[in-house]
Amino acid sequence: RRFSIFMGIRCSMAPSLARLLLACLAVSRVVAAPAEGTPSSPSGEREPLKIGKLRELMLSSYCPTHADLTPCKTHLFLKEMRKTKTLEEKKKMLIERQAKMKAMPPDERKKMTSETKAAFKAMYAAYCSTASPPPGRNNAVCEHKMLNRLYSV
Repeated sequence: RRFSIFMGIRCSMAPSLARLLLACLAVSRVVAAPAEGTPSSPSGEREPLKIGKLRELMLSSYCPTHADLTPCKTHLFLKEMRKTKTLEEKKKMLIERQAKMKAMPPDERKKMTSETKAAFKAMYAAYCSTASPPPGRNNAVCEHKMLNRLYSV
């Protein structure tokens, strides 16, 4: 069995699901000021933090009308996790979520991963649509090279 350590918790989730959860948590984390020599954007903001904020804008705009999609479910989970006060409560929530994921058959997990990728691409396309942009769209999301490379169809 392959184990990984996450937030001090030992888990044996499929590596792709573990990476997905880690990526989602990374998006939600508040990152401290960059160390000297840390790559940053022209505005001085760390690049991973900037991508996370831009992805958050896209999710916040898209998910209220698409709550059934996996990225939106994860977004909701992370919002709920941010609201929790103690580290113990957060660990408990994470362990429960990991147990649900672990209980899924491998083919279902693989299907969920591909559906998540497709959902992010559809979300990006809808958010960055020139025909009908969402109200209050931040063009920085659509102009960001990394997001464009990840989610363009």
